[in-house]
Amino acid sequence: MTAPALPSSIPKTKRIEFIDLLRGWAVLVMIETHVMNGTVSAALRSDVAFSWITFINGLVAPSFTFAAGLAYAVATQRKIHDYLAFGKPLLLNLRRLLFVVMIGYLLHIPKFNLHQILYETSERDWQTFFQADVLQCIGVSLLIVQAMLLLLRTEPRLYRVLLVLALVVPFASPIMWGIDWRQHLPLPIAGYMNGMHFPHFPGFPLFPWSAFIFAGAVVGYHYIEAKQKGTEIRYFVKLIVLSGALIVLAHLTEPLAARLYPVYDYGRSSPNFFFLRLGIVLTVCALLFFYERRRAVSPTSIITLVGRESLIVYAVHLFLLYGNFGKFNVVKAVNHSFDYLHVALGTLVLTVLMIALAYVWGKVRVMYPRVKQSLQWGIAAAFTLVFFFGPGE
Repeated sequence: MTAPALPSSIPKTKRIEFIDLLRGWAVLVMIETHVMNGTVSAALRSDVAFSWITFINGLVAPSFTFAAGLAYAVATQRKIHDYLAFGKPLLLNLRRLLFVVMIGYLLHIPKFNLHQILYETSERDWQTFFQADVLQCIGVSLLIVQAMLLLLRTEPRLYRVLLVLALVVPFASPIMWGIDWRQHLPLPIAGYMNGMHFPHFPGFPLFPWSAFIFAGAVVGYHYIEAKQKGTEIRYFVKLIVLSGALIVLAHLTEPLAARLYPVYDYGRSSPNFFFLRLGIVLTVCALLFFYERRRAVSPTSIITLVGRESLIVYAVHLFLLYGNFGKFNVVKAVNHSFDYLHVALGTLVLTVLMIALAYVWGKVRVMYPRVKQSLQWGIAAAFTLVFFFGPGE
């Protein structure tokens, strides 16, 4: 397994720390979110406290996807000439994005055994497998952005189009969620359009989640422009004002949107859902920028460490929670029996493990690239052997 932090690794240049801070906080809260969702008892889900926790946890995915777009814009600005040519840097970037998508699918593979895949996998299992999750959404959205860059040929054109898409996608999302795309498109493609067949976990289809990535890319591009002019402080002040306007707009237009669309689900496809959360994420992003500028970020910061190694932390913590170890599965074993104290303890243990993983992997990745490559091939070979020859569940 490799760990290019969700398309943002920018080697041999100074990293922009507030992006890693944003992504790092998102990943750490994500660990708590997954522990909470997978283990907390049903009795606690009606609590007022749980409602507030759920709202805060609901900011994780918007922050995570927004940060991916933000980081893409920064990396692309540094490598724009390489990304406009069909050479090795472009191919490496495309490979990284496809790898992110592949990891997303591997985390949802119905059975990690060839025989069971061929003979024991139900249609529902395949539907779940092809449901778009956050890694697939990020990878495919950035592949779309890269394709548009090659077509449009300049950054100003690209980010003007992305700004339009960041506005159009949220307003189109309720319409897209009113269509059963499985009747019109192959299942692997239909899963990216909406999650209407998954009431408990609709996933992260392109509508509306790609809009967070497009918005992040637009903000990242204009941040780089402002930084080059020395006006980045003024830029982030304007972002805070814009974020306030978006939050107010989301509240004021909610009744209108609920009446306007024939199919309307606030928590999944509403434009107001998008603009409220985008406003909050913009505020958090701006505050982290000012924090970095005023206080600086320690080279040993745990938050930025997790942000840099976000992909491996994301994949491994999900594997530990939901993966099958023989016949043992953590979430199934807990069976939604945890109270808040047990959730907190479980989150603490898993967080410490993931910080340790990020630290070790970061050291190996930077200081021992040959060891990293050997580990990658060794892990890939082990998973391949288990897939083809393992005993299964």
